Amino acid sequence: MSAQLVFLHGFGEDARIWDDFISHFTWTEKPIIPSFAHWTSAKSIADYAREILVSLPQDGKLTLVGHSMGGYIALEMAKLFPERIEKVVLLHSTALPDTAEKQINRDRTIEFLKKHGASVFIKSFVANLFAPNYVANNQALMDQLITRYQDLAADGLIAASKAMRDRADFTTFLRDTHIPFLFIHGDLDPLISTDSILAIKAHHKCVILPEVGHQGVYEAPHACYDAIQSFIAD
Repeated sequence: MSAQLVFLHGFGEDARIWDDFISHFTWTEKPIIPSFAHWTSAKSIADYAREILVSLPQDGKLTLVGHSMGGYIALEMAKLFPERIEKVVLLHSTALPDTAEKQINRDRTIEFLKKHGASVFIKSFVANLFAPNYVANNQALMDQLITRYQDLAADGLIAASKAMRDRADFTTFLRDTHIPFLFIHGDLDPLISTDSILAIKAHHKCVILPEVGHQGVYEAPHACYDAIQSFIAD
């Protein structure tokens, strides 16, 4: 019996991000796609991990695909519930905690959301996740995503920002775990350095996507799909 495939979305988006990716490809079974952008009860990434696991099938193993914040949650799920996790794909995500500078930026994001709300935040947030050339050539998509995610709850974004700011360092866990991980990373990712991904190459698999930012499911969907499928089948 194959492991159930679970896709975990990132910050500033919700489960709808996966509609734009999953529907274009063939999967052995229908993936499960939790949506947690509206949650305010989770005070830590571990809280998200526990609450999501409760919502998933309680029999059999899981293969997790986590984008950005979804990757942080996948790491916590693998650490807290290793007996349930078959494999993990971290898509534009990292095992490193926030630096002091990033923590300050999270606090600024929280204050901005409190003052201006989610709609204004999303207008400036979406395009910053993509490589500049992709943004220039895909303005209609940028407008579509801004319109889509303007209705996200500010309280949910604030809760997620606090959880990401305070998340743990998973580098030791990654070195010691027997769970296979695949890192898919864009070499133009503005949020995560390529060097930080290559540093874990001795312990886990890495795929570096050229000319791609933080949104490989849009910028290089076929390469992302091929990497995920190869990893699952291996």
